[in-house]
Amino acid sequence: MRKHVSDTGRGIMGDIAIRVATAGDRDSVFSLLRSAAVWLRERGVDYWQNWHDPPELHVRWIDDGLAAGEFRIVESSRSVIGCFRLQDSDEMFWGPRSDEAGYIHSLTIDRTLAGLGFGQTVIGAIERDLVARGANALRLDCGVGAVGLRDYYESCGFRSVGETVVDGEHLVLYQKSLDSLA
Repeated sequence: MRKHVSDTGRGIMGDIAIRVATAGDRDSVFSLLRSAAVWLRERGVDYWQNWHDPPELHVRWIDDGLAAGEFRIVESSRSVIGCFRLQDSDEMFWGPRSDEAGYIHSLTIDRTLAGLGFGQTVIGAIERDLVARGANALRLDCGVGAVGLRDYYESCGFRSVGETVVDGEHLVLYQKSLDSLA
């Protein structure tokens, strides 16, 4: 699939723009991930806690994603409010697949904006982009114990299609068909 650079959408509080992240966005990506980890810990959720002090493997994963043009920055009023990584394949979590799909990782919206619809707006923009590129599915993974996050993804139309274990972490695999958007 070809790489799409940007999209726009509208959350409850206003417009967003999505652009390819650059190396200059590295600190923003880490800051958003750390902030999400703190927010989760404050709610008693043991998920994403590796972003407090990420091991070298995770740092490299971010750097590799930035270098590959897979990370996106979400902006509103020219301020960074979120990020995500969008891949065309994900054998580590999903194994080899022959269909056209997009794989989301590290979708994070500034927690001060929680409940304002920005997450769903971003997911909608990703879906439109993928349909334009010929994809038929959007996939992601989520920790088995992150019940609130799993409920959120299910409310966005994702359905559980399996489970996997990666680096000792038990994950639920979620998929959303894009056929109805084509």
